[in-house]
Amino acid sequence: MTLQDLISAWEKDAPINDTEPAKELLRIPSLHAKYVQQVVLHNFALKAKSANFYRMRKLKNDYYMGRMSQEELKKLGWEPFQFVLKQDITNYMDADEDLIKIKGQMASHEEASKLAEMIVRELNARTYQLRSYIEWQRFIGGQ
Repeated sequence: MTLQDLISAWEKDAPINDTEPAKELLRIPSLHAKYVQQVVLHNFALKAKSANFYRMRKLKNDYYMGRMSQEELKKLGWEPFQFVLKQDITNYMDADEDLIKIKGQMASHEEASKLAEMIVRELNARTYQLRSYIEWQRFIGGQ
């Protein structure tokens, strides 16, 4: 699920049917499993993207330093780059489109993971909220 898909799914799953709180209590474990799975998947994807980022950063460092062979450049589809001073590498690395793209993907997975974790915490609290609601209804009903 993308971040937007996760937001949309929670918009559908979040409302509580207060006319049947017992059914809502039974629904919590399946919702919990659904969103815990998203936490795990996005954390795993974040780790994979992070590894990809470090590999690409190493390649880009070699590229900007002029250390890549013609064969490596051809394999990657990159044009030769003029040698850059070591002090200027950071500027080139920070502005590199490939690295920026990977960082954006990492940020998306990180935010999706955080959102799913917040949803799981909300679902944990929902159990107590629904139980309190049921007890309140019993109290009002005179039981």
